[in-house]
Amino acid sequence: MREQLESNLLTKYAAGLMTSEELRNLEDWLRKNPQYRMTLAVIKQRVDAMVGNLAQNRW
Repeated sequence: MREQLESNLLTKYAAGLMTSEELRNLEDWLRKNPQYRMTLAVIKQRVDAMVGNLAQNRW
């Protein structure tokens, strides 16, 4: 699963898997493209839900 999340920078961010340099680059990009903040928030919400579902199904 981790490999799948790491394959996309936005989902990598949402999963908390970005390096500090990648995070700085994303923040710079978002400052230049604020219209994508909502998209990133939706992706984070979906990744959080997916991870939560996996945790619940694990037990």
